[in-house]
Amino acid sequence: MAEYYILSTKCSIHQRKTKKHGTVYDVMFRVITKDGEEIQKKLSGYSSKTKAKQAHADFILENCELVKNTPLKKKETEKKDPLVGDLLREYIASLSNQNKDISIYEKNKIYKAFIFPKYAEHKITELTREELYRFQDELWSTKNPRTDKPYSHAYLNKIRNFFAAFLSWCESRYGYPNQLSEVKRPKKRAPSTEKQIWTKEEFQKFISVVDDQMYYTLFTVLFFTGRRKGEVLALTPQDIKINGKQPSINFSKSITRKTLDGAPYKITSTKADKIQTTPICKTVMNALQNYEAGEPFFFGGEKPIAENTLTRVFQRYCQKAEVTPIRIHDLRHSFVSMLIHNGANFMVVADLIGDTVEQVTKTYAHMYQSDKIAIINSLD
Repeated sequence: MAEYYILSTKCSIHQRKTKKHGTVYDVMFRVITKDGEEIQKKLSGYSSKTKAKQAHADFILENCELVKNTPLKKKETEKKDPLVGDLLREYIASLSNQNKDISIYEKNKIYKAFIFPKYAEHKITELTREELYRFQDELWSTKNPRTDKPYSHAYLNKIRNFFAAFLSWCESRYGYPNQLSEVKRPKKRAPSTEKQIWTKEEFQKFISVVDDQMYYTLFTVLFFTGRRKGEVLALTPQDIKINGKQPSINFSKSITRKTLDGAPYKITSTKADKIQTTPICKTVMNALQNYEAGEPFFFGGEKPIAENTLTRVFQRYCQKAEVTPIRIHDLRHSFVSMLIHNGANFMVVADLIGDTVEQVTKTYAHMYQSDKIAIINSLD
């Protein structure tokens, strides 16, 4: 029984030189396999064209059936739908020109935790609306393995938004519909809890027990400027301006430990990409004047203070002062609360803390509630 089909007895003969045998001839021709795939055959190393042609004829006689129309269709090249994992890797690689390292780090972390394990080996076309509803239902019922408590609504929405961004990229780049846009977002299951803040009096009670001058100055700067922890830890002596008419601090950079190359930290721009010279109050100026600055980092010296160390020290002093324990980031909220209750509008608040008016409005609008009540009551 013939092993191949052929539509023609045509062939091509090619001459080549070899070290061992001198000039030799190869014959090449096309055949069709039994499963319909057209391939090229090559018979090599003949001492003359005549022998090459004879080898071709012998091969056809022994192995092939000559037909006018092949009874088997040639294999059609099927368009294979790519895997989600492959597309995700391509998407992450494409982010380098559009996102900061910290943004890529956070997206990559979420993709590795929630998307790769579930969908890496799935075809992109398998992410139907029904499948994505199932994914969302499972996600919203997932518990944080560290705390055994449900993830916050904000964090779940971040996961969903990162997934949606990837699917939108697949749609714009390759035409695969983003079915997640058809999936209704879950409602918030509980009202947000009140932000933990300190009053000025509570901070003074806390700072009175801080007996290390560096931490005394650092916590004072954090509380009375409302700047992000990374922006304060990135300060250098050159950023501190306390000898002029208006003492100020220049906030132009931040420190992140969410690095893509494994470095212990990296200096980046501020979160809002702003460079600001921010005026400071006398309390901050006095603390700065009494502190011997480090170099190159104002706080820490040769390298910035480690976040774990800073958190541990802060919690220890909270316990010593017997004040309500809060997070270091809540010092920022406390500063904003003081500004708002002292009558500052959102534009001033946003400028002082290095944020956008929109974000300040979204985050802190509820703090006006007591002020509104006070104003209304004053009308009686």
